[in-house]
Amino acid sequence: MVVSLEEAITILSKWKEDSATILVATESPFRLHLRGIHDPGVDWTMGIRGRVAQVEFSPGTKGAKAGIVVFEGSSGNLSLSIGGCAFVYEEPREAQPDVLEEAEATTISSLSIFFPSNEAFLAYELRE
Repeated sequence: MVVSLEEAITILSKWKEDSATILVATESPFRLHLRGIHDPGVDWTMGIRGRVAQVEFSPGTKGAKAGIVVFEGSSGNLSLSIGGCAFVYEEPREAQPDVLEEAEATTISSLSIFFPSNEAFLAYELRE
């Protein structure tokens, strides 16, 4: 289901309060570059497993800085300015039939974060 920035902030804040284990993943096999990486032909992929360390929401602020989330993992931190993003929240029962069993066994929920520049980050709340 498509959710607003405010609803996404609520979900991320709950994950922070619950100290939920989160897996954030993204990849781009089709894009020539990620914003900030200027080598043509570079395919990129990244992931971080950790927790939500910080969630900020500034309702009066416009643009990317209206919402910020920081994921903290053993390999480093990932900070995203999410004010201008689109969000989709899903629960495992909404997964495609061919991955439904695995989704229900490994995740509680997910939040997809779509940037206007076409990058997307998928955050999965993992079962312990």
